[in-house]
Amino acid sequence: MKVIYDLDVLKPHEPGNDLIARSLKSIEGVKYVAIKIDEIDNVTTSVFITIQGTGDLELDDIKEKLEELNCALHSVDKVYIYDDDWLTDNGP
Repeated sequence: MKVIYDLDVLKPHEPGNDLIARSLKSIEGVKYVAIKIDEIDNVTTSVFITIQGTGDLELDDIKEKLEELNCALHSVDKVYIYDDDWLTDNGP
Protein backbone atom coordinates (compact mmCIF):
# COMPACT_ATOMS: atom_id res chain seq x y z
CA MET A 1 0.00 0.00 0.00
CA LYS A 2 1.19 3.53 -0.82
CA VAL A 3 0.34 6.73 1.05
CA ILE A 4 0.69 10.36 -0.07
CA TYR A 5 0.03 13.40 2.12
CA ASP A 6 -0.18 16.98 0.81
CA LEU A 7 0.32 19.30 3.78
CA ASP A 8 0.07 23.06 4.33
CA VAL A 9 2.71 24.00 6.94
CA LEU A 10 3.82 27.24 8.61
CA LYS A 11 7.51 27.26 9.56
CA PRO A 12 10.09 29.73 10.85
CA HIS A 13 12.76 30.79 8.35
CA GLU A 14 15.17 28.45 10.13
CA PRO A 15 15.53 25.54 9.87
CA GLY A 16 15.74 25.64 6.10
CA ASN A 17 13.61 23.57 3.76
CA ASP A 18 16.46 21.16 3.08
CA LEU A 19 16.82 20.27 6.77
CA ILE A 20 13.06 19.87 7.14
CA ALA A 21 12.93 17.61 4.07
CA ARG A 22 15.82 15.48 5.36
CA SER A 23 14.22 15.23 8.82
CA LEU A 24 10.88 14.15 7.37
CA LYS A 25 12.65 11.66 5.10
CA SER A 26 14.15 10.02 8.21
CA ILE A 27 10.67 8.93 9.39
CA GLU A 28 10.15 5.20 8.96
CA GLY A 29 8.15 4.49 5.81
CA VAL A 30 8.87 7.83 4.07
CA LYS A 31 10.23 7.38 0.55
CA TYR A 32 9.85 10.90 -0.92
CA VAL A 33 9.56 14.47 0.38
CA ALA A 34 8.97 17.64 -1.67
CA ILE A 35 8.67 21.16 -0.27
CA LYS A 36 7.33 24.15 -2.20
CA ILE A 37 7.32 27.68 -0.81
CA ASP A 38 3.94 29.38 -0.86
CA GLU A 39 4.53 32.68 0.95
CA ILE A 40 7.30 34.37 2.97
CA ASP A 41 6.90 37.14 5.54
CA ASN A 42 9.30 38.73 8.03
CA VAL A 43 9.22 35.84 10.50
CA THR A 44 7.66 32.78 8.88
CA THR A 45 7.37 30.85 5.64
CA SER A 46 4.27 29.02 4.43
CA VAL A 47 5.13 25.84 2.56
CA PHE A 48 3.37 22.96 0.87
CA ILE A 49 4.87 19.59 1.70
CA THR A 50 4.22 16.36 -0.18
CA ILE A 51 5.22 13.17 1.59
CA GLN A 52 5.00 9.76 -0.05
CA GLY A 53 5.59 6.47 1.65
CA THR A 54 4.50 2.99 2.44
CA GLY A 55 1.34 1.88 4.21
CA ASP A 56 2.95 2.02 7.67
CA LEU A 57 3.48 5.81 7.35
CA GLU A 58 1.39 7.60 9.99
CA LEU A 59 0.30 11.23 9.99
CA ASP A 60 0.98 11.42 13.76
CA ASP A 61 4.67 10.66 13.13
CA ILE A 62 4.84 13.45 10.55
CA LYS A 63 3.11 15.92 12.90
CA GLU A 64 5.49 15.01 15.72
CA LYS A 65 8.56 15.57 13.52
CA LEU A 66 7.20 18.93 12.30
CA GLU A 67 6.60 20.05 15.89
CA GLU A 68 10.19 19.10 16.80
CA LEU A 69 11.27 21.50 14.02
CA ASN A 70 8.99 24.31 15.34
CA CYS A 71 6.64 23.94 12.38
CA ALA A 72 2.84 24.10 12.57
CA LEU A 73 0.65 21.86 10.44
CA HIS A 74 -2.13 24.12 9.13
CA SER A 75 -4.03 21.52 7.15
CA VAL A 76 -3.92 18.16 5.44
CA ASP A 77 -5.00 19.21 1.96
CA LYS A 78 -5.01 15.78 0.31
CA VAL A 79 -4.53 12.16 1.29
CA TYR A 80 -4.02 9.37 -1.21
CA ILE A 81 -4.00 5.74 -0.08
CA TYR A 82 -3.83 3.06 -2.75
CA ASP A 83 -2.59 -0.44 -3.49
CA ASP A 84 0.80 -0.83 -5.15
CA ASP A 85 -0.64 -2.34 -8.32
CA TRP A 86 -3.43 0.22 -8.72
CA LEU A 87 -1.22 2.78 -10.50
CA THR A 88 -0.62 0.48 -13.43
CA ASP A 89 -4.09 1.35 -14.69
CA ASN A 90 -4.93 4.52 -12.78
CA GLY A 91 -3.30 7.42 -10.99
CA PRO A 92 -3.85 9.79 -8.08
